[in-house]
Amino acid sequence: MTSAMARRLAEAAALTALAATAACGGGDNDGHPSPEPTETVSTGSEEDGTETPTPDESGTTSDGDETDGQIFLGSDSEEPSASDIELPPTQVGKPVQGDVDLQVSKQERTTPLQDVKGTIEGEEAEMIEKCLGEVPPEGCNLIFQYTPTQPGPYTGELTLMLADGSTITAAIHGEATEGPTPDTGPTTPESTTDEPTTDEPITTEPPTSSEDETPAP
Repeated sequence: MTSAMARRLAEAAALTALAATAACGGGDNDGHPSPEPTETVSTGSEEDGTETPTPDESGTTSDGDETDGQIFLGSDSEEPSASDIELPPTQVGKPVQGDVDLQVSKQERTTPLQDVKGTIEGEEAEMIEKCLGEVPPEGCNLIFQYTPTQPGPYTGELTLMLADGSTITAAIHGEATEGPTPDTGPTTPESTTDEPTTDEPITTEPPTSSEDETPAP
């Protein structure tokens, strides 16, 4: 009888162990189920061979300094042309500088530049860079300077004389404003307040008796 009881206890223990194993169901040692693998989505060029575009870091490109006008010297088959020269605003008595872009033909030879003269309001402008001779294919910057003597708009013209005797003329426009008045320092008005006058006390001295005066009886 003892052996039969021991056999039943052993069978019950075996069943309990099997039930515990089935309940775990292949989890990890802590009893938590293993996480399922997740899919990753690639945005690169591994699947379709395309790359994600990146923003342009260079931004807008600069074409260089701006000029106040442009003159095309022309050639045997191309007529010369000139735009108006718009000078930046300035003040009376302060010089303003004009920068003109000279361009030549890319296909044909251009006649050399012999002389340049600028006249504004009857006065001759000071030429700083004339670009005389053969103008290079990349062009040249012709620079002059003018000092206005009175406020308001003014006009003039720039004349280019080529070696073959022909000329090219470009109109000049500008405006001058009244310069600042000279600073002589702050002026303070003179004080017009009258100071109160104090009357000096009038003291009367008692009459002194004369030694020669005889006393009254």
